[in-house]
Amino acid sequence: MTKKSPLIISVLLLTLIGIFFIAISSLSEASSTIGDQFFFLKKQLTWIPISLITYFIASKIDLKIIIKFVTPTYLFSLLLLVLVFIPQLGSSALGASRWLNLGFISFQPSEIYKITSIIFFAYMFSQEKYRHTKNLIIYLLPALILIILEPNLSTAVLVTAIIFSLFYLSGGNILAIFSISTFAILMGIVLIVTSPYRQARLQTLLDPQNEQSISYHSQQITIAIASGGLVGKGFANSDQKYKFLPKLSTDSILAVIGEETGFIGITIIIYLYLVLIFYLLKIGRLIKDQFQSLIIVGIACWIAYQALINIFAVASLIPLTGIPLPFISYGGSSLMTLYAAIGLAKNIEKNNQSLLYSNSDTQQKNNSHRHPSDTSPRLHRPTKKRQNN
Repeated sequence: MTKKSPLIISVLLLTLIGIFFIAISSLSEASSTIGDQFFFLKKQLTWIPISLITYFIASKIDLKIIIKFVTPTYLFSLLLLVLVFIPQLGSSALGASRWLNLGFISFQPSEIYKITSIIFFAYMFSQEKYRHTKNLIIYLLPALILIILEPNLSTAVLVTAIIFSLFYLSGGNILAIFSISTFAILMGIVLIVTSPYRQARLQTLLDPQNEQSISYHSQQITIAIASGGLVGKGFANSDQKYKFLPKLSTDSILAVIGEETGFIGITIIIYLYLVLIFYLLKIGRLIKDQFQSLIIVGIACWIAYQALINIFAVASLIPLTGIPLPFISYGGSSLMTLYAAIGLAKNIEKNNQSLLYSNSDTQQKNNSHRHPSDTSPRLHRPTKKRQNN
């Protein structure tokens, strides 16, 4: 019996919420900075059909083709990260070189790298002979260096968390992950100490009452969230968005949502994320093919970690980072790659209909524990039959 998948429904609802709040929150920002109050809305709407096309292609493409071109695609995404530093191609804003401008379109290669890295490392880690620390470092480190040089430390941290999760769940050495993570944290501290703007963000988090000019944005975000109360002030009734909140359509959009819809509105958004993430994890848990399973779990980690970083930043639990809220924040590159990821997840879901919706799937619902085997994904617990083999 076929069940209705919540995959695309959750994504479309989150996207519609994003479009609505981009429309009502960025009017003053777009009017004062661009001269066209509907600029951000129109730009985002142009990315919707492009995103739907990437979703359709990813949902239909033969997975054998993806496997065939997994390495060239990954290397191409690394090349794109290099091209942002070429003056004729790269586009800089606010001191950062994160965009690639081809004239007819401008996008962030780091967003494309997120999905290509998930596919590449899922394929690598699904094979025991390639699943070791040396390959993890050799193939991941160059990309992280390029992303940090943009500079975009928050995206580098996000990518590292996703790939480390895949390595762990595939059966990778936990001690290696701990050692590399310790070294990465130390390097992160060095990058913060040697960067004035990162020091300022950390200082804002640790002592928000000191240096008003530094902590101003964080304080205004907190005021917006707090003033929303339980049910909010009503749609389009945010006061903070007119003068006080920075980057209304990207970093601060959740603060606007919180002020206008209150605790209930934010809870609905978090619920939609949880439905999407837990459904992806369910698919990843039940699929027997480790490559496909790791892709699904990698996409779930991507959405979960990125949403958490944005929510934690808005809640002043971590410094403001510039990480967009998945499917909601303004940004065509992010929306397009996320839709491609969901299309790929839909593709894998369709290829495993008989397994996902069989009468026996309820008997497998607890198969998510790690196990010490090096030949099976830690996403699955081996059954007695497998142990006897």
